Amino acid sequence: METTLLLIAGLGALAIGVSRIVKRFVPEIVVFLALGVLIGPDGPVRLINSANVGSLNLVTQVALGAIIFRIGDRLRVQDLKGARRLLIPLNLGQLLLTGGAVFIGTLALGADVDVALLLAIIASETGVLTVTATISELRAEGTLTRTLLSSVALSNVAVAALFGVAFPFILAASGEASGLAETARVFAVIVAGSILIGLVCGRALKAFASSIESSGELLMLLMVVVTGMVGAAIYSGASVVASTLIAGLYIANAAPWVADRLFAAIGTIEAPIYLIFFIVAGAGIHLDELTTFGLLGAAYVVARAAGKLLGSALGGLAGGGRAGALMGARTGLGLLPHAGMAIALVAFVVEQAPGLGERVSTIVLGSIVVFELLGPLFTRAALRQSGEVNGGDEQPLAGELGLRGAHAFQRVLVPIGARATVLPRLGFLLDLIASMEAELVAVHVSPPGGERVDGRPEILRLVEAAAAERGVACRSVHATSEQIAHTLVTAAEEHAADLIIMGEPSRIPFLEQTSWGQVAQRVIRDASVPVLVYPVDPEHPGSVPDIYRLSSNV
Repeated sequence: METTLLLIAGLGALAIGVSRIVKRFVPEIVVFLALGVLIGPDGPVRLINSANVGSLNLVTQVALGAIIFRIGDRLRVQDLKGARRLLIPLNLGQLLLTGGAVFIGTLALGADVDVALLLAIIASETGVLTVTATISELRAEGTLTRTLLSSVALSNVAVAALFGVAFPFILAASGEASGLAETARVFAVIVAGSILIGLVCGRALKAFASSIESSGELLMLLMVVVTGMVGAAIYSGASVVASTLIAGLYIANAAPWVADRLFAAIGTIEAPIYLIFFIVAGAGIHLDELTTFGLLGAAYVVARAAGKLLGSALGGLAGGGRAGALMGARTGLGLLPHAGMAIALVAFVVEQAPGLGERVSTIVLGSIVVFELLGPLFTRAALRQSGEVNGGDEQPLAGELGLRGAHAFQRVLVPIGARATVLPRLGFLLDLIASMEAELVAVHVSPPGGERVDGRPEILRLVEAAAAERGVACRSVHATSEQIAHTLVTAAEEHAADLIIMGEPSRIPFLEQTSWGQVAQRVIRDASVPVLVYPVDPEHPGSVPDIYRLSSNV
């Protein structure tokens, strides 16, 4: 084991050096994979044997879990709602056409129905790590990048759910299940077990991460939880991919202010994760799988590629016309990599039903050799065609953006909440707005069933009086809603505010269940104007730094 790690460290350094030379032509993960194949048990050098690969499998499982967890960032409900007109038809198209083409193609060439069904489900998977590594390497950013990452996440969620529901019945139909009880057990392990593990670990992260300020401690907590989650999934027979994906999905939607810090923490260790994962993955590739691939395997590759490309293009056409079709076609190219969860699903089938697994594994694992070596090339090509490489280098230079002129703020929106939070800072905020010679739009949002909309709350009257003393023009807005962030963004649009100033927690009290920070994060994300945030300590909202007290008390 010690020799293996030293060997991988040395070869990793070599891989990084080679990838720097050829990265203009070949994605660096292909270099990592090729190096793994070269030194693996089936390669010509054979510096790593099967035992070494097996001993490193747990490391790669944790690496996979960490990256899959981060995919939850692309499954925020609010973001998906905004892009649903394109994402829903695009992904329905590619999932249905991929599954349908693989099922019909393999069935026509002699596969049994149960084998064809499993192949159809597994073929819809996309290699998460391969896609994210390619995007990270190219520093791609833009509409296609966001669409591709969201599609990868949606595809794998759909595959995990469909496999969990369908496999027990396929197992029963194949005759390899011992009965109804065994079928129910398998279903419970895959679906219920993965959901339970993911939700429990996501809840733990939400509870504990909010009280941590140091990024190092946050990363340590995250890796402890991810390692425990992967261990629990492996021990119980649940899905590592499904468990970590559910945890990421939960934290992204239940605690977005915590999720942003967690996802950023993973981003700091992405590069070494990709290096380790793909070298070990390459060493685990069995080139002899291609010799037994046969006509059925070739049909699987062709049908899957055609389904991803045509399905995405047709779905994009339905959701966004010609521009959507082009976006769909490029997304389909990016979705071609095939690994991660597909390998995990095949391993699960082999464990639960050896006879069925043997018939499926040869085809899927052989295709993975093809898609992992060629898929990154197509993903890279799609991103380059979109002009989103290096954050969109085609954007105009700063000097051409008209930055020489000054921007004057006309109206500033300030959410007015509790007295204890607002009043200690009000003098400072009013002086700041007065220095801009702007008008204050003071917005107070009451929960349903509280103050009447036609009656002004006392806090608004205090703000209006203080603004009059400072000579600041002020208009007050009172609304009743449970959706505070949406109400604030709407008020900014209706009153033509060109700046929003609001508070956000500097830290969250240990284990406190609070919506602090969630409103600010959503306003920052959804507002079309700049948002200036000042820190508030939720435990002592009336306590402010001395700078706030330079103005006279209100």
